[in-house]
Amino acid sequence: MNTLEEIKKNKVIAVIRADTPDVALEFARGCIEGGIKVIEITFSFPRAERVIAELCKIDDVIVGAGTLLDAKMAQKALESGAKFLVSPHTDEDIVYLAKAHSLPTIQGALTSSEIVNAWKLGVDMVKVFPASAVGGPSYIKAIKEALPFAEIMATGGVNYDNFPEYLKAGASAVGLSSAFLTQDKKIKLEIVIQNTRNIVDRLSTINKE
Repeated sequence: MNTLEEIKKNKVIAVIRADTPDVALEFARGCIEGGIKVIEITFSFPRAERVIAELCKIDDVIVGAGTLLDAKMAQKALESGAKFLVSPHTDEDIVYLAKAHSLPTIQGALTSSEIVNAWKLGVDMVKVFPASAVGGPSYIKAIKEALPFAEIMATGGVNYDNFPEYLKAGASAVGLSSAFLTQDKKIKLEIVIQNTRNIVDRLSTINKE
């Protein structure tokens, strides 16, 4: 399986942020039950690697690690079974580590210079964050017009209402997080499942257009 191609095929990445491993696991399982196939577990809470290891036991789900700030964190993610590595910045050591293990990387880059530099390093996809704060879909469209070879993941302010616009603008994938939660940003399993189903249904409609 080509992980990068699967990410591009599925288009929506569920970005899991939580306070504890147990809550993160519940959040991720709700997204999976609702139909999401690509999960990013952020290293923003203790023992995130345990959540990755547990989710990797589930068939037909691609589990990656996010918020990786250095190679030490990336190594821990690799050892837990992560299939792709995501960082808020572009880190040469993480890129080289990923390449050594034949894993795709999604690295943070914003300006055209940063995106080109990341591409030269061999980054598979760049993460534009916070996408909504820098112009939203119109910014993605402008970057793709100038750098059509760039694979872009848009995240930050991307939600149920606007994620189709990011995809139409040229983003290869979008990262969603709070879109799965309650209106007051709480993680409740039944709400996560229903919101995920709504997102998957909308994505299916887009794919038919």
